[in-house]
Amino acid sequence: MERIPAATWREHPGHVARYEYAAQHLLDGETVNDIACGIGYGAMLLPRARCRGYDRPGVPDLAFPGAFHVADLDDPGWAPDPADVTVCFETLEHVKDPAHLARVITATTRRAIVVSVPVVPTRHENPHHLHDFTEADIPPLFDGFTVVDEWAQPDEVSHVWLLERRPHSG
Repeated sequence: MERIPAATWREHPGHVARYEYAAQHLLDGETVNDIACGIGYGAMLLPRARCRGYDRPGVPDLAFPGAFHVADLDDPGWAPDPADVTVCFETLEHVKDPAHLARVITATTRRAIVVSVPVVPTRHENPHHLHDFTEADIPPLFDGFTVVDEWAQPDEVSHVWLLERRPHSG
């Protein structure tokens, strides 16, 4: 997968903006799972939360201001600890089975999910991208959650969704 070098993460405003967007939708003290946290800068941008990062061995490059866990997102037996909110940015296009990862996220998230993916074809130009998505592909992957906000990032060719858990009908 692509990786932003630790020394240059501030030079990627589109990536930083996703975390700033997520931060606006957090409640004080919530637990947040950052799936594919990369070098770990996202936790610094979510100061109101207790962050847990999940990624491959060897990351994060920064001192992660939370708990970091090694994770193989393609392992069918892997699951993060339950959290109030999960952020998953620019990841679904990288994993072998995006629907499986989405099911894992929905099963371990109590309140909200903030997810982003490229919404234009990218596989032809990026060997790390295994899947292409449209805007219509993503919300149905998160069963039990409803889209409450969407944000297009045209300069990033990506789209960001805020999904919240639907109340149980009783």
